[in-house]
Amino acid sequence: MKPASKLLGCAFATVIALSACASDPAAVTTETPVKQGLATTTSVEQQPLSDSFRGVTKEKIKVGIMVIDQDCIKDFVDSSRGPQQAIAEASISYINDNGGVLGREIEPVFKKYCPIPGRQPDPLTLCTSLADDDKVFAVLGVFIDFSGDGQKCLTKDKATIMIGHEINQFMIDDSIPGLLLTPDSTKEGVASTAINLAYKEGKLDGLVVATLGDQDTAAKVNKPIVLPLLKKLGVKTGSAATISITGTDTSAAQAQMDGFVERWKSEDVGAVFISGNQASAKQFVEKIKKELPDALIITDVSSAASQARDLTNALKGTGRPNPYEGMLSADGQSVTDRWDNKNDLLKECVQAWEDASGTTLLGPGEAKNDKNGDREETHVGVTDFCGELLMFKVIAERAGGNLTNDSWIAAVNSFGPIKLVATDYASLCTGKYSADDAARLVSFDSSLGNQGGEWDPITEIGDSSNGACKKSA
Repeated sequence: MKPASKLLGCAFATVIALSACASDPAAVTTETPVKQGLATTTSVEQQPLSDSFRGVTKEKIKVGIMVIDQDCIKDFVDSSRGPQQAIAEASISYINDNGGVLGREIEPVFKKYCPIPGRQPDPLTLCTSLADDDKVFAVLGVFIDFSGDGQKCLTKDKATIMIGHEINQFMIDDSIPGLLLTPDSTKEGVASTAINLAYKEGKLDGLVVATLGDQDTAAKVNKPIVLPLLKKLGVKTGSAATISITGTDTSAAQAQMDGFVERWKSEDVGAVFISGNQASAKQFVEKIKKELPDALIITDVSSAASQARDLTNALKGTGRPNPYEGMLSADGQSVTDRWDNKNDLLKECVQAWEDASGTTLLGPGEAKNDKNGDREETHVGVTDFCGELLMFKVIAERAGGNLTNDSWIAAVNSFGPIKLVATDYASLCTGKYSADDAARLVSFDSSLGNQGGEWDPITEIGDSSNGACKKSA
């Protein structure tokens, strides 16, 4: 692999870290305040580096990196995240070549897995392997277990730090506080924001709103969050639907959907709030819109836009409408806007990949199909892997030279606003472990962009946290 560029050198570390490019990894100090995004750290003297914790030595920090087996999900998605391990390696090399984490290098342990329930290695097996066998300090990446058992195994049973995606608040609540983090919003947060904004904009006026979720999201998002909020706002509700999804067999869920749709017809349902990745899949959205063509779809899954794009391209030339058209959610910048207006950290990530791969990273709508006919969205992989690693780096540096779970938790709880790759509004503090605060009401429009559609903003981006962590900085 081509070495990371030295042109940016220590500037990379000074943008996101407490210190950079130290020549003596055993005794790192900072003498002046360093700005990190929206927060400015105070001047501190770091403790000498030591073999402080499981997976942490004076020279290295062992980190598990999750890699999705694209072949196992090729029948369910029409896009890929690019060469995932190579992307992560490029980001790690760039960080290590530019000072590491207060002088320590990140040592990756890659785990490739199939995120379909019932496949091996399953989440609990991966948890045991990473924590007990590999003895990693932290796990980064997309570690999917919709039940939350895998995440709980890591961040409570094994007391291992995790920074990941597809994280719900109930997973965070089941963890040791401060060990499970996400650079994203939780489904519960998006659900509340989407409902509140849709109500404020008059989108729910006069509508009967039903809810749909799988066995996990119905019980942990729709029942405790969405339905009480709709009641509080005075919105009339229809039947709450729960579908049972196990593995790739959705025949039972499809049969359940038929019954719920008929019931919704009798209740004059005009909108359906869908929670979770599984329930928002195109087969269920298609069924709803076939029987209730005028129904408004609202979801807490902003990534549902990816399935919507896939369907736009699949329906070309058929004359059939995209059932996701007009779907509402809460989201920050669109993928295209983020790419066209890269913040400094995303620019660093792109540069690291281009230097390592010797290629130009193509943005949304530019990439060609891979050998399987899928859109190779390497830019998504770069944004995610590099973003997780930089988030880990800056928190670990705030924790100091004596890196342990306790110092990590203390750093998270007092962090305040944090600069991230994928959003310009983010924060962490005690009790708030989902970082992304950027939110606006959006509607899916298949005519936008050149890859099958984009979220079309209805309201301006705002801070959905209302400054909850500002006092922590």
